[in-house]
Amino acid sequence: MKFAEELGRRKAEIVEAVLKLADRFGVQGITTKRIADQVGVVEGSLYRHISSKVEIFLTILDLADTLLSRAFKEIRGSAEERLKQLLVFIGDFLQEFPGIYRIIFSDELYTERPDLFRRFRDFTLSLAKKIEIIIRDGMDEGEFRKDVEPEVAAFMYLGIIDTSFTIWNFIHERNEDLKKIMLKFFGYYLRTIKEAT
Repeated sequence: MKFAEELGRRKAEIVEAVLKLADRFGVQGITTKRIADQVGVVEGSLYRHISSKVEIFLTILDLADTLLSRAFKEIRGSAEERLKQLLVFIGDFLQEFPGIYRIIFSDELYTERPDLFRRFRDFTLSLAKKIEIIIRDGMDEGEFRKDVEPEVAAFMYLGIIDTSFTIWNFIHERNEDLKKIMLKFFGYYLRTIKEAT
């Protein structure tokens, strides 16, 4: 069980079940009955561990933020190496739990839930700020061009994730390594922000 350390055993089982269900049925197809069936408990017992599906989605966003923050602290090397390591971490995670993509980037989930929308916005801005820090470090170290706009470059980096996942999921039907696709786009991305050598 992947997230037991962060969430406790039963809540981790529920989160993993929701991620599998999101991948298979989409956000609208996640029901408490399906969650209970996936976890192997009766539906009523889920409420001892979660109060609602919204709580699960908030937990998943918090978990993603925690794991990315941890990865951000652990990556080392030049700015280019750190951006690459972060991308590989995200690629590994999305390939193992593709349902998280469907939850995090679910329009239907956020349109009727301002609390979820705010949490998604905060998650996205937090990730963009982490990437901006690396880009600014690269600019300060002469690795990246001085005229790069860090905020724009950070959101372009996020675009690599979105585009790569779409290609992996729909074009390649998951028959290719997601990280390989991401790193191909990353190479092009680097050419836009690096100093000419």
